[in-house]
Amino acid sequence: MASKMNFKPKLYQAADADHSKWGEKLPNGSYSGLLGELVTGQADIAVGNLQYTTLYHEMTDLSIPYTSQCWTFLTPEAISDNSWKTLILPFKLYMWIAVLMVLLVTGSIFFGLAKYYIHLMDFREESAKSRSTEMKKALTSDTRPGGLYLFGEITNSILYTYGMLLVVSLPKLPSGWSIRLLTGWYWLYCILLVVSYKASMTAILANPTPRVTIDTLKELVDSKITCGGWGQETKRFFVESLDDIGQKIGERYETIDDPDAAAKRVVRGDFAFYDNKNYLKYLRVKRKNKINIDRTNASLSNDTWFGNTSTERNLHIMSDCMVNIPVSIGFHKNSPLKPLADIYLRRIVEVGLLEKWSNDAMYKIKKLDTNEEEIKALMNLKKLHGAFIALAIGYFISFLVLISELMHWQYIVKKDPLFDKYAVDLYYVNKNKKH
Repeated sequence: MASKMNFKPKLYQAADADHSKWGEKLPNGSYSGLLGELVTGQADIAVGNLQYTTLYHEMTDLSIPYTSQCWTFLTPEAISDNSWKTLILPFKLYMWIAVLMVLLVTGSIFFGLAKYYIHLMDFREESAKSRSTEMKKALTSDTRPGGLYLFGEITNSILYTYGMLLVVSLPKLPSGWSIRLLTGWYWLYCILLVVSYKASMTAILANPTPRVTIDTLKELVDSKITCGGWGQETKRFFVESLDDIGQKIGERYETIDDPDAAAKRVVRGDFAFYDNKNYLKYLRVKRKNKINIDRTNASLSNDTWFGNTSTERNLHIMSDCMVNIPVSIGFHKNSPLKPLADIYLRRIVEVGLLEKWSNDAMYKIKKLDTNEEEIKALMNLKKLHGAFIALAIGYFISFLVLISELMHWQYIVKKDPLFDKYAVDLYYVNKNKKH
């Protein structure tokens, strides 16, 4: 633009650029940053993050937008370890409810069919008593309750039905064609269910641990963390928002001038920093590289690195844009430079020079922003946390059942008047006859 418009640019940075950036109105009525340089006449052109807002329109003449920026929040990733839920993660809640209901219903059906066959054989034996001995032998020789003991009691029925669900074969195939047919079809159901569970479990263990992030404004509001960014103008934008979510963000919005301090608060997990997406990427890369440099320096000097990354959150850029804001070049009010600058600026945008400049400027940041740890999907002890928790639960329940059995033996069985420690088998035979 300087070459085409025949001027020599004298580039300089405003004195309070680190604090005031592109400028805002001060309590004494003056303006700071780039805006103050234009209002006071110190500069003819302001190049920076000048957006199409009411304040900049009132005080300056803005050129046509040469780019647009996605403004969103830098949020913390939640530190939540769900490895203890590995065994239940392959299925959703309603799927587990359906599996449990099918288990109970199928076990009850097996029990009902087994009781029916046992009752039928008892009836045939009673009817055979009135016949000859040869006829009785012919009726009862092939009608023994083979395998029906598996489902003769409701507890055993549920247990063996659950065993088939775990792909454990029955110790003996039950008699009765209805039970055999139901067993075959239930086995098909078990195979399909187990294969689906194993495939989902393999995917969960093979893939990297999912990250719990904030990606929408509603999730940000529900998280109850404080939001903030630079400038009162941005705070006013949220406070005067027409939707409830924006107003809720405005209620807990804090102005903060130091982006590094804001990034530290985000790492602690109690803050979300608002800025354009490219600058948030720069902050994230800067934070990650600082940690890596500190680790490297500590290892080279044989010192212990005291950084505590276990309690620090990773920095995550929210995927939803709060707003896409056009960015322009600023001029004095009624500046004669603006009409011609708009012409050349439009040509620069149309030929793609600004897009190339943006890509070149962000190339190093994008290259450093790649997270190699997310690509790796190695098996470790942490992913099998759920298996050890399940084993611990099994140990605990088994121990409680053992204690209950010992107490039942000491305080109920041995207190029975009919109990004889020298003839325990006769005691249980008589007890079963009573029942």
